[in-house]
Amino acid sequence: MRDTPRVVAVVAAAVAQIVGSPLGSAIAGRSVGDVSDADRSLVTPAGWAFSIWGLIFAGSLAWAVYQALPAQREREVHRRTGWPLAITFAGNAVWEVVFPLGGAWQYVATLLIFGITAAAAVAYVRLQTVPADGLARLLPRATAGLLLGWLTVASVAAVGSAGVALGLSPDTLAAQAWAVAALVTVAGIAAAVLLGSHVAAGPFAAAVIWGLLGIAAAEGSQQVAVAAISAAAVVLVALAGRALTRTDRSALLVG
Repeated sequence: MRDTPRVVAVVAAAVAQIVGSPLGSAIAGRSVGDVSDADRSLVTPAGWAFSIWGLIFAGSLAWAVYQALPAQREREVHRRTGWPLAITFAGNAVWEVVFPLGGAWQYVATLLIFGITAAAAVAYVRLQTVPADGLARLLPRATAGLLLGWLTVASVAAVGSAGVALGLSPDTLAAQAWAVAALVTVAGIAAAVLLGSHVAAGPFAAAVIWGLLGIAAAEGSQQVAVAAISAAAVVLVALAGRALTRTDRSALLVG
């Protein structure tokens, strides 16, 4: 019985984050994409980059269903990661409803995304020391890695959009300098995470690189595009370097 609340929370939150986007659009009369396009900053990824949410949602739901199976409920990997990932999923659902409302709610959503990222980070850290096999190994690691990787980039994008919403022009030298500094920070954080990872580094790196390439392809400043590509290269080198020092490379790269 001790596992039932966690199991139910994970399933409910995984479903909620899928329903959240259309619900938010229905309430606000516009989508997340509409608001993002209206407040596009130099670190807003190209539209196609957001398609990664489809993979994240699918992985989240698959893991939620799997951990709910009777034979899986008491496994340590699910007990250690269930609550932080449930909080991440639920936070995503709330963000999807709040962000399209715009106005002051957009700033609330910006703060919220940092809380969501923190919850995903807790799950990722806990996965580093929990043994698992089969789908219990792959699903939570892939889900947490993709989530944390994408949210690392999305947090910077959210701050940039909030700045534009406040009236800060993305066409100034100051905006370009901030964008480059933000991308350097993302590269540094991602490299540090990768170099300290024992598992799930592959999904994390893939999501970060995907987001950075999305920023580079967004037809913004050339300097920012170069910085984004350079940041992606740093992340790739960090992943390769960590993999070369690991005997069990499949755990690091695949999950």
